[in-house]
Amino acid sequence: VVEHDPAVMLAADRVLDFGPGPGERGGRIVFDGTPDELRSADTLTGQYLGGRKHVGQPFARQVTDATPRLILEGAREHNLQSVSVEFPLQRLVTVTGVSGSGKSSLVQDVLAPALMRHFGKATDTPGAHDRLLGADHLSDVVFVDQSPIGKTARSNPVSYVGAWDAVRELFALAPLARQRGYTQTKFSFNNGDGRCPTCGGSGFEHVEMQFLSDVYLRCPDCDGKRYRPEILEITIERGARRLNVADVLDLTVSEAVALFAGDRDVLRALQPIVDVGLEYVKLGQPVPTLSGGEAQRLKLAGFLAEAARSQSRSRQTLARKGTLFLFDEPTTGLHFDDIAKLMRAFGRLLDAGHSLIVIEHNLDVIGASDWLIDLGPEGGEAGGCVVAEGAPAEVREHPHSHTGAALRDYAEAIGATGAGRHAVRENALLLSNRELKALDGKAQKAKNSIEIINAREHNLRSLSVEIPRGQFNVITGVSGSGKSTLAFDILFNEGQRRYLESLNAYARSIVQPAGRPEVDAVYGIPPTVAIEQRLSRGGRKSTVGT
Repeated sequence: VVEHDPAVMLAADRVLDFGPGPGERGGRIVFDGTPDELRSADTLTGQYLGGRKHVGQPFARQVTDATPRLILEGAREHNLQSVSVEFPLQRLVTVTGVSGSGKSSLVQDVLAPALMRHFGKATDTPGAHDRLLGADHLSDVVFVDQSPIGKTARSNPVSYVGAWDAVRELFALAPLARQRGYTQTKFSFNNGDGRCPTCGGSGFEHVEMQFLSDVYLRCPDCDGKRYRPEILEITIERGARRLNVADVLDLTVSEAVALFAGDRDVLRALQPIVDVGLEYVKLGQPVPTLSGGEAQRLKLAGFLAEAARSQSRSRQTLARKGTLFLFDEPTTGLHFDDIAKLMRAFGRLLDAGHSLIVIEHNLDVIGASDWLIDLGPEGGEAGGCVVAEGAPAEVREHPHSHTGAALRDYAEAIGATGAGRHAVRENALLLSNRELKALDGKAQKAKNSIEIINAREHNLRSLSVEIPRGQFNVITGVSGSGKSTLAFDILFNEGQRRYLESLNAYARSIVQPAGRPEVDAVYGIPPTVAIEQRLSRGGRKSTVGT
């Protein structure tokens, strides 16, 4: 499994830790061993799992009687039992509970639509409730989910946060551009006559296929560079490098921040992308290619960039009426270090006078919150009630809260050593404590393990690894370090491709095989099944049974 949850890591038989960083700084195995060995290892994951580094300290914003509140009364949508809830504003409020306890019903189906209707936004009909009070304390509401940001390949991170306008202005001031009379519009890939007329500034041609997925081919005229040749002749010098617009779009965010350190407007717009942990993406990477979690963090970066622009226009640091941000499990798929960056970004929103309500299962975020609303006690018909609410320290001591029990167990697991960790693994996780057995001989090794030799797919750096079969193996590492490349692009694709080779010619003509990954050899791999997290919304006829 590809996993970041510490409980799953501690229950694993073996852990592969990728890194040391994201993107081009990743793609290597920095640790390979048991969970106990990882806790003492000098890797980023090991430092967090061993308790030497922490995701973040509590924001320490106390909730008092004077704290403004958003009050939702009589919510009874789905399994909600006519609950009335008070959400403290200008605080990080986390809604917790077991699966099916009513968290999404409360926030997504009742609170969010009711607030959007209050602010005159188009929305679905709010779920059943009596009334909503305190919305006048807010200026707006924003629901930040993992849905795609855009469908066009021209949409990219640098334009989403507003940094491209400042970059285009720099190119328009270049001597050759001024000599030719070029304005900022010439350097736009969304409009104007400077973009490639063949692909319209996207760098790719969209080919629609009947009965198959559409294909994107690199533009034959501009070779994916988006612009006409005469526009690419305009260059600026940064960091002893001469760059044209295509070169800038091919930079990662971290490279651009270093090169444009002296350009205040560019740096101010790009810094929020770094703050949310997306410094490894390229400025011109098409937004539709981002994962759901990356899209959610890019949306957050967009709001941080807007907050920075607003703050620069006004000396007032706290807005009289802030925006309420609603997040649905923003830590899904994030490493400890990525969550730490996310928490710092949350802190900036709170410092700007905004309010945060988060649906979350991550115990680090729950423990660092200002206020918890714990729903339950169980899921389905046995849920829908407020079990506990208050500061994390108060909920932790609640005798009937599953979240409180999880917080206590998590603190014990992270702080435990030796026999204590063994007890946590046996009792709290209810998984067997199987130790890896040494594999003797090449024949036994080929039989009991999957061997990957010189994997070079995406950012993997000639990686070779052996994965025991019949064991519980966890692949971890920061976002963009190469975990999904190893698990899905190599293991899953290669296992599926080899299985398809065993079918008859007619079956192979119907099923489209996966492409062959960049790897020298893969030995001992069985047929594979991938269980991915996909954000999809079926029609009303789609049910759990079908």
